[in-house]
Amino acid sequence: MNIFRLIFHDFKSYRIVSILIVLNIIISAFVICFSYGIYQNYNVQIDEGESSQRQLSIIHTSSDGIAKTSVTTKMVIDTVKSLSDKTLNNIDYFYCSAVIPTSAMEMNCFEFSFSYDNGKFHNEIFTDEQYNSYDKIIAITPVLRTKDAVDHGITVIDIGDWNAVCIGDTDTIDVNGEKFKIVNENLSELDGLMIAPITSFYNDTPLRGRNQSVEINFKTDISRSQYDDIVNAVAMNMGDNAEVPEMDISPVTELFYYRTIMLISVLISILASLNFAVLYRFILEKRIKTLTVFRICGCTRLRMILTYLLECVIIGLPIFALTQLVFDKFALPLLSNIFEYIGYAYSPLLYLAIFGIYAISSFIILLIMISVYISRRSIIELRSGDK
Repeated sequence: MNIFRLIFHDFKSYRIVSILIVLNIIISAFVICFSYGIYQNYNVQIDEGESSQRQLSIIHTSSDGIAKTSVTTKMVIDTVKSLSDKTLNNIDYFYCSAVIPTSAMEMNCFEFSFSYDNGKFHNEIFTDEQYNSYDKIIAITPVLRTKDAVDHGITVIDIGDWNAVCIGDTDTIDVNGEKFKIVNENLSELDGLMIAPITSFYNDTPLRGRNQSVEINFKTDISRSQYDDIVNAVAMNMGDNAEVPEMDISPVTELFYYRTIMLISVLISILASLNFAVLYRFILEKRIKTLTVFRICGCTRLRMILTYLLECVIIGLPIFALTQLVFDKFALPLLSNIFEYIGYAYSPLLYLAIFGIYAISSFIILLIMISVYISRRSIIELRSGDK
């Protein structure tokens, strides 16, 4: 009895059913592989944990009044540079401020709001080139050049309030004893009277503190890895001068999720095998005459069962393995663009495990179906044409 001749006969005589069988195997392989990858993608995110907040503060540990904390502008810049790209990609912007004496006003509260990515600082007031030059530059509102400047000022809660003075046509402003070049005069009063990049203060200028020294605003909920990254960067660049408050990060129940996904894989394999068995039984019903000839010629039930089972194995397992290969080489790279961690889920051992689950499930279900079908038909029934 030639197995491959039987397979060829099936595909030729029962084309639609044969195509359905092949599609069933391919879809089953994709679904099982994909479901495990989705689980692992989710599991990594759960393992990292996720908070319910999108804002984190770096708190100063000491201060000399509210205007001078233990955290400095240089510490902030170095800390930001130390963060990983993954963390920075989720940070919307950083915010901090410092109260500094100037020649245009006894004191000015400089507010530093900026983002950082690809090794560069960004701010809406200054160009990237200006902000990343580390030059002493400043932006002002035009009112500072008029006699009405004295009618404008600022108030910093718990510190004081100060009025501006007319700076005339000067090109610079003294800030904390250093000359800052005026590069922008288009500030509105909503932006403030004077703004400078934090990079212009790459020194030990102390930050102003109230409830926090540095505020970090995130685009999405903060994960465990991002939180740990910030804590490590603060420890490295700020030492005992600052601390990051503890956050409530969700825990993981990895063993439960692992058992769950393995159970899902088994259930999917069983359902796929049942579909295969139903489709293959249709072929066996159409083969009743072939079965009759084989049995009359002395072929035993056991041999018939093994023959049909071997036919299913030759059809199903190679197609399943080939689909896994296609999934790994072509589908997985595309899915990695959507699911960040899915690519880390797979290994040769994992593919082998999925293959084994499907192979065992298929073998058991097909063996039961074929055995029942063959055993219920005696030679007398087959000769009489009963099905």
